[in-house]
Amino acid sequence: MNFDFSSLNFETIDSNINAYPDMYLNQNGVTFTKKVLEDLGYPAYVLCLLDAKAKVFAIRMCKSNEPKGFKFSKPRGEQKGVVTISSKNLLEPLRAATGEDWVPGKRYRVRGFWVADAKTMCFDLNEGVQEDFRPNPTNSDAK
Repeated sequence: MNFDFSSLNFETIDSNINAYPDMYLNQNGVTFTKKVLEDLGYPAYVLCLLDAKAKVFAIRMCKSNEPKGFKFSKPRGEQKGVVTISSKNLLEPLRAATGEDWVPGKRYRVRGFWVADAKTMCFDLNEGVQEDFRPNPTNSDAK
């Protein structure tokens, strides 16, 4: 392959941040990508908000002494990966809101969207997409 390297217009890809603010909901908890953390500003605590009728879930940063706040992220330089909340107090209302539309035991991805006026990351549970976990090799493949 022959091309003029100096004529290429490269952009640096940030491999430390996900391209999308996604939330994953499965039977064990709720996981937020690093893009969600980045957009929220790596808050130590968040309030989890749910409109069960509209099936919209949201998180908003809050102070540590705020009632009903969930411990969330470490500061930017210390947070190494995603954040998972495995509290049944969060998981059960989310599962109830999704109802029969979502298969129990399956994993769902919901793309988040930022509401700047409210400084809140929202997730429309109606838009959840079922995803398979990474496949395990079968016995015949592992020979």
